[in-house]
Amino acid sequence: MLTNSLLIEKLRNIFLGIFLVFFAQLTLPILFEFKINQNFWYIIIAIVFYFLNVDLKNTEKLAKNAFFLILSFGTVIALIRPVQYALDEESHLSNAIGISDSFLFKYSQEELKDYDSVFLHDGIRNQANYKGDDYWYSVEHQESEVSGQPKGFDNPAFIPGAIGWTVGRLVSNKVYISYYLGRLFHVLAYALLVFFALRISKVYQELLYLMGTLSSAVYVISGYHYDYLYYGASLLILAMLTNVLANKEKITINYAIRFQAIVLLFAFSKFPLVLAGTMILALPNKYYDSKKAKLFSFGMFGITFLLALMYAGIIKLFNVEGSVTANSPGILYFLLHPLPIFRTLINAPVAILDNFVKQPLQYVSHQSALLNVSMIISFLFSMFMVALRTRIKVPVFFKYFSFILLLGISVLIIFAITGDIRVYQPGNIMVGGVQGRYYYLMMCFIPLFLGDWLRKSTGLMIKNTADGENFVTILQYMNSFLLIFAVSVGFYTQI
Repeated sequence: MLTNSLLIEKLRNIFLGIFLVFFAQLTLPILFEFKINQNFWYIIIAIVFYFLNVDLKNTEKLAKNAFFLILSFGTVIALIRPVQYALDEESHLSNAIGISDSFLFKYSQEELKDYDSVFLHDGIRNQANYKGDDYWYSVEHQESEVSGQPKGFDNPAFIPGAIGWTVGRLVSNKVYISYYLGRLFHVLAYALLVFFALRISKVYQELLYLMGTLSSAVYVISGYHYDYLYYGASLLILAMLTNVLANKEKITINYAIRFQAIVLLFAFSKFPLVLAGTMILALPNKYYDSKKAKLFSFGMFGITFLLALMYAGIIKLFNVEGSVTANSPGILYFLLHPLPIFRTLINAPVAILDNFVKQPLQYVSHQSALLNVSMIISFLFSMFMVALRTRIKVPVFFKYFSFILLLGISVLIIFAITGDIRVYQPGNIMVGGVQGRYYYLMMCFIPLFLGDWLRKSTGLMIKNTADGENFVTILQYMNSFLLIFAVSVGFYTQI
C-alpha cells in the first residue's frame, strides 16, 4: 500500500534524479545549455518509472529493486547510445545476426547483409562512407546468404540479441528496430540474471547487489556483448557457493547439476573461468549431502569441462576456426619470459579501478572528474562495508585453493590476450588490452577473503540488524544515483 510518507519519498527521489540530470552538465568543461530532446525525455521517463516501482528502504525487495534499476537505465543507455558505440559492438553484432540467420552453427560462407547495412551507419569505423540518420531510419532488412560447411558453433551468449533481432524482423522491416531490440534483450537478460542471483542468495546479497548494479557493468551489458553472461554467471555462482559455505544449503546431486550448468556459461564468455567448477570439489565432506553427491560433483565437472573443450574447439568436432591464442608466442616463451604476465597481474588493482570502476563511459568528448572520483570512493566504501559485514566461515584449504585458482585463471586470461597482436608482441614490457572487467569474478570474492581479517584488524563490527538495513538502503541510493549521474554525463558528452 502506498502511504503518504512513501509517496513523498518517491517524489523526492524523482526530483533529485531530475536535478542530477541538469547538475551533471555543471561537472563538465562545457557551456551550460538546456538540452531538451528525445534522449532527455528517455532519461526522465526512466527516473520516474524506476522510483515509482521500487522501495529502497525495504531490504526484502532488493532483488526487485536491482531488476528495475538495471532494466530502467540499461534501457535508456541502449536507446541513447549511438550505433556501434557500445563496447566491442562492431565485432559482436555479427554474432547476434548470425544466430538469428543460422542458428547453432557458423558456416564457411556467410554474408550478413544486415550487418553491412549497420556498418554504413558506424560513425567510428566507417567515417569515410558514413550515412546519417535519414539512411538509418529508412534502411530495410535484407536476407543473409548462408551456405557451405559448418566451421564452428555460434556463441549462445548472443541469443538475447538474436531474439531481439528476430522479433524486430517480425514486427518491422526496418533494421534499426531490430538493432535496438537486440540491445534491449541483452539488458533484460542481465537484469533477470541479477534478479535470480539475489533471490537465490541467503547471505551474500549485498555484494551481489553492489557488483550487479555497478554503473560500469550496466554500461557494458547495454549493447551486444557477452559480458552480461560473464557477470550474471559470476553472481549466480557466488550466490550458490556462499549458501553452502554459510551452511544454508548442502551440496546434493541436484545442486551439483545446477552449479556446473552455470559454470558452463563461462565457456561462452570467459573460457578459463570454467575452472571455477572445481571450487565445490575443494570443500570438505561436511558440506555435502552424501559421499555419492561428492563423487557425482566430480563427474559433473568432468562433463562440464569436456563440453567446454568441445565448444572451444580444443577437442575438434569439425574444422573449427583458429584458437584465440593462435598468434601467442606460446607457453614456453612465457615460461622463459614470465615478467610481462607478472607485471600485468600486479597491475590488476589499477586496471580494475581505472578502466572499469572509475570510467563507465566510452567514446565521450569529456570525462566528469566528479563522476570518476565518486565512482571510486563509493565502490571502495561499499566493498569495505560489505567485507566488514560478511561473516561467512571459509575453510582454510578452500580459501587458499580458491585464491590460487583465481590467480591461475587470471594468468590464463592474460595469456589468452597475448594471442592478439594488436595489444601484445614479443618483447613488450606488459600485456596490453587486459581490462579491469576481466577480473569481475575475482572482485566478487574480496569480502569472502578479507572479511575476517578486516574485522580483526579494525575492531569494527556492525552490531545490530538496523545498522545492516541502513547500509543496504545507503548502498541502493548510492548505486541508483550514481547510475543516473553516469547516464546524464553520457547524455551530454556522447560523441
